[in-house]
Amino acid sequence: MLYSDDQCWQIMQQRDSAYDGLFFIGVMTTKIYCRPSCSARPLRQNVRFFADAHSAQQAGLRACKRCHPDSISPEINTINTICRFLDSQENPPALRELASRFGYSPFHLTRMFKAHLGISPRQYSDAMRKKRLASALSQNHTVTHAALDAGYTTPNSLYYTNPLGVSPRHYRNGGNGLQIWYATTTTMLGLLLVAQTAKGICLVAFADDDRHATTIIHSEFPAASIMSDQAVVADALLCVNNLLNDQPNYHDIPSDIRATAFQQRVWDALRTIPRGTTLSYSAIAQQIGQPTASRAVAQACASNPLAIIVPCHRVVAQSGAHGNYRWGSQRKATLLAYELPSDA
Repeated sequence: MLYSDDQCWQIMQQRDSAYDGLFFIGVMTTKIYCRPSCSARPLRQNVRFFADAHSAQQAGLRACKRCHPDSISPEINTINTICRFLDSQENPPALRELASRFGYSPFHLTRMFKAHLGISPRQYSDAMRKKRLASALSQNHTVTHAALDAGYTTPNSLYYTNPLGVSPRHYRNGGNGLQIWYATTTTMLGLLLVAQTAKGICLVAFADDDRHATTIIHSEFPAASIMSDQAVVADALLCVNNLLNDQPNYHDIPSDIRATAFQQRVWDALRTIPRGTTLSYSAIAQQIGQPTASRAVAQACASNPLAIIVPCHRVVAQSGAHGNYRWGSQRKATLLAYELPSDA
């Protein structure tokens, strides 16, 4: 599955319909499975996540009568089927071969993937391979074994492709060579968490309290060496706080994040939205030249690791409704109201 359990749980809290069909929520106590947008709110310990409806059914679950997860569009079901096939392949087939296998042209298959997932079939395969690599490294597997288990043909190919966006030394000992420092400060939106590597800011998030902040940073970077250090992060924290309050000297904040080409295009577009204004998901899709990719734009917004710096809160539904926000819909409403001009 493309998303981790923690990411699925966050998406579920937002009831984001953009993710319907991309994974399913199994409630083990009631033996039902739901869409991510379902209004049901089970406890975390009672939930499992499934890549597709068939997997949930095999686990003995039935479709929820409230959200009808069994009525997902045929196109989404097809994408799920192809994704499960790619999950099973150590060396995924070429695009032409994959498209022929499922009865599509290469162009149509790529367009369908990008419209719903925001990435191509090849990028999906690469993302899953990176995920397997990170999992193997987090279990303290050697670099060689982790690379081969993840589907890289040789350890050298791992270094050439640099899949985690860090230098090879960071793969050793479960990724513990990647040093991350973080700090928090109190704002009107709750606790602001800022984390950085030696290269720049790698995460800006909002937390409910210190314990929640610790959970967020460790779930985002499970294989890194993480240290709370207010002094090291002081400048980065000040930059983000200044940005929140529309202070000068914040435009060139260095960052150290990893993104697909599509995500980067969306995030770059978000940074052009002026303070005090909003754009719809479809408007952003138009702006980046992919007018049918509104759902994928919503996914890119939901996966944005740099709150405030990349102002995904300024993207709203076509109807004008605020819509969902990774860090809570109430925070989004407060932030948008705060950014309005004083005479508005």
